[in-house]
Amino acid sequence: MFSLKCSDAGFDCKKMITGNSKEEIMTWVMDHGKRDHNLTDNDFSPELVNKIQSLITESKE
Repeated sequence: MFSLKCSDAGFDCKKMITGNSKEEIMTWVMDHGKRDHNLTDNDFSPELVNKIQSLITESKE
């Protein structure tokens, strides 16, 4: 299981995103960013995507 706290990416947000893979997390992150933070596809620059991917953690469950 993988997870990411939206606040770790620099947003004032309590959302915790969990999934079975980093790819699944990124899908949810982009959806959440667009829906709840008014981000667009252009906002997800390679730099931001790399930053977010580096913040995803793997649970030891």
